[in-house]
Amino acid sequence: MADEDPADVFAFPNFSQSSKWLTLSPGSNNQFFNTNIGEPSQTNEGHIGVEPADAESDGFFKLPESLVPTGLNGADETQCAPIPEPLHNVNLQDLDVYDDSWLQKDKQATAEAEYKTWDAFLVPDTPQVTPVFISEAGPGAYDAALKSTDDPLGIKDTKNNVVQTNPYLAALLALAFGRGSVFFVWNEEKAKFAPNLDDLRISGYSAVVLKGLQGRCLECGNTTRFLSAYVQLTYRRHPGAVRVALAKAVDVTLLAIQKILGNRATGMRSLLQLQFLVQPIQSVLAYFKSLVVKVSKCKTDEKTLSLVFREAQTLEHSNALLSEVMREVLSRVSEPWAQFAEKWIGARREAIPLTKEAPGENFVKVENIASIDDFGVETEDPDYVIDEDRMPEFVPSEVASVMFETGKTLRLLRTHHPEHPLCQMDLTMLSEPPTLQWHFDWESIGRLQEDVKSYEKRVLRGIQQQPTQMNVAGLTTKAFNEEYGLQFFGHDEAQLEGRLLASIESLNQPPTATSEEDNLSKLLHTRLFEDSSLIEQAISNFSPHWSLIPYHSFGPLVATQARIVNREYMKLLFSAHQLQDHLSLQKQFHLLGNGMFCSRLSHALFDPNLDTAERKAGVALTGGVMGLRLSGRDTWPPASSELRLALMGVLAESYLPSSSKTKRLADGTYDLPGDISFAVRDLSPEEIDRCLDPSSLEALDFLRLSYKPPAPLSPIFTPVILLKYDQIFRLLLRVLRMLYVAEQLFRDTTARTSHWHDIDNASLRFRFEAQHFVTSISAYFFDTGIEMPWLKFETWLGEVQANLTKLADGPGEARILSPDELREEHERMLDHVMHTLLLRKRQQPVMKLLEDIFALILKFSKVARKEASARGECESSYKDLYDAFKKKVDVFITVCRGLLEKGGHMAKTVRYDLKSDNGRHGEGTREENTIDRLLMKLEMSGYYGHSRS
Repeated sequence: MADEDPADVFAFPNFSQSSKWLTLSPGSNNQFFNTNIGEPSQTNEGHIGVEPADAESDGFFKLPESLVPTGLNGADETQCAPIPEPLHNVNLQDLDVYDDSWLQKDKQATAEAEYKTWDAFLVPDTPQVTPVFISEAGPGAYDAALKSTDDPLGIKDTKNNVVQTNPYLAALLALAFGRGSVFFVWNEEKAKFAPNLDDLRISGYSAVVLKGLQGRCLECGNTTRFLSAYVQLTYRRHPGAVRVALAKAVDVTLLAIQKILGNRATGMRSLLQLQFLVQPIQSVLAYFKSLVVKVSKCKTDEKTLSLVFREAQTLEHSNALLSEVMREVLSRVSEPWAQFAEKWIGARREAIPLTKEAPGENFVKVENIASIDDFGVETEDPDYVIDEDRMPEFVPSEVASVMFETGKTLRLLRTHHPEHPLCQMDLTMLSEPPTLQWHFDWESIGRLQEDVKSYEKRVLRGIQQQPTQMNVAGLTTKAFNEEYGLQFFGHDEAQLEGRLLASIESLNQPPTATSEEDNLSKLLHTRLFEDSSLIEQAISNFSPHWSLIPYHSFGPLVATQARIVNREYMKLLFSAHQLQDHLSLQKQFHLLGNGMFCSRLSHALFDPNLDTAERKAGVALTGGVMGLRLSGRDTWPPASSELRLALMGVLAESYLPSSSKTKRLADGTYDLPGDISFAVRDLSPEEIDRCLDPSSLEALDFLRLSYKPPAPLSPIFTPVILLKYDQIFRLLLRVLRMLYVAEQLFRDTTARTSHWHDIDNASLRFRFEAQHFVTSISAYFFDTGIEMPWLKFETWLGEVQANLTKLADGPGEARILSPDELREEHERMLDHVMHTLLLRKRQQPVMKLLEDIFALILKFSKVARKEASARGECESSYKDLYDAFKKKVDVFITVCRGLLEKGGHMAKTVRYDLKSDNGRHGEGTREENTIDRLLMKLEMSGYYGHSRS
């Protein structure tokens, strides 16, 4: 019956014959009935051209197509959602790579891919020949070779677990998402993924080949879990605005990567496609992990900002994709700092204004500034101070200084002139100021500069059109009423019913998207799988150097806002607060620039012919002009009542206002700015002891001028500047006394009433040379030391005031100074005066020599007064005093010649202007050395040098 024709339907079958399935040929490769179950790696020998039964491609066990991974959640996302979620999917549950989709019988199975050859394509009807090479025999032959005990491929990897291809690919893709599966599980103790089975592989691939891709997916999954935990921890703890912004950037990156992988997974069919998807994502996530680790070591937000800036700068020429991603991350992370800077300079509305009662915020802190009042009592007043440690290192020092001073000036304006339009913020908001943000290319920098110019013009035009608070308030109220009208009151029943129905209809509509896709998400969707050469070409089109990017990104808006605020505040200083009157007051009184004041003060202090103001028992005071009579009394110092009587009216009757429009008071005098008056200086015990002798040079050191500037002028007249004025006044008061003593010497030796008849040559020479020396010193001090720098300062101040009124076509052309810059120039002028007057600390030996010469002249004056009044014998020899005087003058002139060789002193550095670069700003300047003029006055003929030789 074995040779019977199967088509013979009338043949009788052989029922005694056993089944042919019970007899297996020795060459069969079928393992279904393999008796050696314990060692699956041992296979029966057979022909390698016969493929084994494969559950993926054969018969009932074929895997349905729907098991192909489509996304993280198993859903087919064909389109990228335009609006990212606020958080990525942090619930990274394990993915079920096996499901029951194969039970769905109503869906027809799709045909599997077949191996195609050119021979079969050209001659489709010709039967194919058995493959010659193992690479042409399909994955079954390769699997058989791998399982062979002989190891014909030499891989030494015969013991492994073969799993299905599609579930394995789905597991690897889920692993890249940070999600576990039946093949890979999350180890909580080690905080990383681990394979659930050892030596996994799929048909057609060895474990060695899959090891690289599997390791990359493991690293990508571990990094995803690490970053996801960092985001959640940062959101929970809220360590700072900058770190929260960085966590938000990481969050958006994870969300974008999830969406990208979910969309691209639908077309993934091979390991090469999976590797193409995972490779750029793994590089991005690995870099973010290293960045997060570095950021965790930073203690402040500013350090974090500086670190992100350095990282972005480092990536400029290394990785094009990461460089562009880090630029966007830097922009996002800098937003909290930039928003505070905008609020500080007045370009953004403040919800809660920063005051001096608060401890400060960001780079602005409030500290108690110590100062000494007129009575010598040290007081502390809170003031804004810049915190250099809280300023990011990428912000240029010039921009940081201008930014801080602008905010400080704006708060002065709000304090003293709250009605000004700039203090209401409505005008600023209507002018649409640009935002502080990063600009990485010249095109955007150019647009920023144009926007800044337009903003400045709109603000200045608005200030001219709305000079008072009422206009701005009216405009705001009108806009408020138009936007927020009454909804219920004043309407009838039909209108209310219509509004209610419209509201119900509006609420029935599905919610609409209110925000656009994030820039970082757009960047990742566009650039993640793009060629690096195209990215480099896109970001390298004429970009500025990284050292210039912060300057051009933040400088234009900061400089413009500073110019707007400074212009308005400086105008008020010159107009409402009479700045020039206060400066003229210092020139007239502290610098003895008023001739009437010098004459009145000299007579009130030194003239012995005036009535005494000293109170004596039983003696009534006369009603004549009274003075202290320093040169004609033995008791010293005077009482406070004597000072008031002697100096009464000296200041008020001598003051001359800078403007002729100033109105006089009822008594014919003018109101003194700053309530200036005479006061007693706070001295140390040693200084008090020196003041007790009326014939000493320090006898008048207790007398000073008390001046308290108005609060709006406090940036111009700081305690340091007032202290310098006081030091100059004390020296000039000594010089004024020496001038009176020199004139008194002339009267004592030549007056007819003098009893000094037999005057020797030494006394005459002493009188002539002393008078010459004192007049030369005083002329040099007043003409060269004070008048020349003050005239230069007044000229400069006039230009500053003129620039405030220049609004021309280009508002940025005129240089507008801030109150701090005016203070610096004011202080620089005083430093020049003090250097010329030998009052600097390094000039103390020269000043000590000059004081010794003055002391010798005072001793000679005391002797001459006794001789002229015939009141007793002199205690010192005239010749000894003259010899000491000549010696001191000789040494003084020698020292002055040495000072002449050193050149002029280096003035304080002039700050760099953000809007003009004329070569002067930002550099130190050397002042002119004028000591040669003193030498010309003292010794034009070389008298002292000749006598010395």
